[in-house]
Amino acid sequence: MSGNQATPTKPKTVRIQKHVPRIRDTDFPKSIFESARNAILGDPNKKWGPFAKYVRAAKKQELWEEWAISDVVDAEPYDSDDGLDNILNERSGRRGRSRRAYRMVEEIRQDIRPARIDFADLLGHVSHPSDYSDDFYKRHFRQLYSNTVQFAKKWFDGQLNLSRLEGRNREHNRIWSLELTPQFIEYAGLVAHDDLHFQGWPTTLNDSVHRRWLVVGILAQIMEKKIFNQLFFGADDDIADELERQDLKWIREEGYGRKITRSTIARYGLGGRLLPRKFWPEVDDLTAQSVKVFLPLVNALKAVRDMSSDDFSIGMFTQELHAIMSYAGMLQICMTVSPSIFHILSATPGARMDYSMEQQSDMRLYRESKDHWEEEDKVWANHVNAAMQGQDFDINSDEPIQVPRNQTERRQMEYHRIRGAKVRYAVFPKVTRYRPENVGKGKALTDTSTSRQGISDWEAVQPDTEGQSIIDISPCMVVYYQGLIYPEEGLIDAITLEEHRETLPKDPNGLVGMVGWLLSALFSFARKAFWHIFVISMAVLLVYSLSAGVDYLRHLFLYELVMLLWMGFIVYLLATAYYERKDFLSARLVIAVPALIFYIYGLVYMSGRGDDALTIWDILPSRLGGRTA
Repeated sequence: MSGNQATPTKPKTVRIQKHVPRIRDTDFPKSIFESARNAILGDPNKKWGPFAKYVRAAKKQELWEEWAISDVVDAEPYDSDDGLDNILNERSGRRGRSRRAYRMVEEIRQDIRPARIDFADLLGHVSHPSDYSDDFYKRHFRQLYSNTVQFAKKWFDGQLNLSRLEGRNREHNRIWSLELTPQFIEYAGLVAHDDLHFQGWPTTLNDSVHRRWLVVGILAQIMEKKIFNQLFFGADDDIADELERQDLKWIREEGYGRKITRSTIARYGLGGRLLPRKFWPEVDDLTAQSVKVFLPLVNALKAVRDMSSDDFSIGMFTQELHAIMSYAGMLQICMTVSPSIFHILSATPGARMDYSMEQQSDMRLYRESKDHWEEEDKVWANHVNAAMQGQDFDINSDEPIQVPRNQTERRQMEYHRIRGAKVRYAVFPKVTRYRPENVGKGKALTDTSTSRQGISDWEAVQPDTEGQSIIDISPCMVVYYQGLIYPEEGLIDAITLEEHRETLPKDPNGLVGMVGWLLSALFSFARKAFWHIFVISMAVLLVYSLSAGVDYLRHLFLYELVMLLWMGFIVYLLATAYYERKDFLSARLVIAVPALIFYIYGLVYMSGRGDDALTIWDILPSRLGGRTA
């Protein structure tokens, strides 16, 4: 570096992570038959993306076992009935009789089916009280968040960095070429944001800590959409229908009245029980769906991580996920039977920080991003200073640095380079409770004498004033990154996950895969170009038909005018009726079918002009005025 002295920088935050094992120990040569099969039918391991070599090596060593949700179903010792059988009592009895410390691993060995939390024992009562305290919700939501983080840390973290899956000198951004489920990709796009040119989408899966918070955010989204946003999780069909009907009927009414009605219906539906009848079947179904969402990533991690102990099995994975979902379901029921209104709000990835409602789940990731971009700003400032003074400045950067022509342009550039904390991961939603106070007492008059005595108006009228209390039950948990606050117009500082996946190479897998890829590409092109070709073809056909069918049009006007007017009136009435009912398909068919009939009749007329030519009356049915034999 010349022209400027290097300035000392503060040490960067360094996180120590383990890397995956070297590929040299897992590289097995392919036989002629395997190479021929892969060339024709495709490599079955290619779906694992950068994990393919590790999966193949595990298969060669007979160590590979791909988990599936069917493993849990097939291993069940007996079938359940309505979800309220004696499994829970039987397991509780086993725990009570045993003097040894309880271990879930031993229970999974005896019965792989997920055990059910005894919420009566956890809450200390068998039915719901009139309402729950704020501390109750705060304590249990804090525990739910903690359980979710521990689950993600155990199964998806492992301090394992995946950036060298394909070797040191290979691109490590192919991690998203792993065949993940569409639901996983959709949820990942909802909870994560790109930090372009530093820790982009590859880091989200490669880095163990980033991977952990991504999974926590996905689980939180599943709980929010599938549990917390329900009117009554696990309710019977008749109760659920009644709640839906009441909610739609009184949607324009004041919120607390609707909530009290909903809580009353929910309590009737419970019938004095703690959980609705369909609670456990709903939890089982949601757990099975959630297991399917994460299984491709879990199986891939199994290929590069030691999960041979008893604490790692498909049964344990399902059990721990089942416990999280049932815990969230229990909290939703407690919120449903409460007369209070609960608002669930998740952060928006890429949005600027809002410290009034957000808390950081992990400050280390924000410090890493902040340190990186502060260093980039120093390099930029030193380069600009040297360039504007006519000095040389060596810079190691992949991107060219634009030098401002004057101080005004420099200030404008500095303005667009301002960075601040923005949401990288929406980890856990914020839960706010709105509790009505002094219902039915109305608004009290303000006593001005109390103000003279130094007492606030609100303190004076609070016991006799109808209002509400707003309580923050759970903060909005996020992970920040240092993002641009005022980016230049047209500047791309982040891309979506789908856009990133589109940049990944899509190599055909074998001859069959190549043919399939070619057919898919042709079909995609034909589908996109269909309407363009169709409209152009119809326009050409219409022009040709009008020029070639002058005699037919003259015939219609001279001999079929009454028929045209009559059918036009009927078609108008039918099409209008369907449009008013918003049945657009039927309306289009009512218009298209008569037009098609007249077009076919024109073809027949033009091909058989003469004394024996057909007329429209010969084509129509007799009940519509057509001729009979």
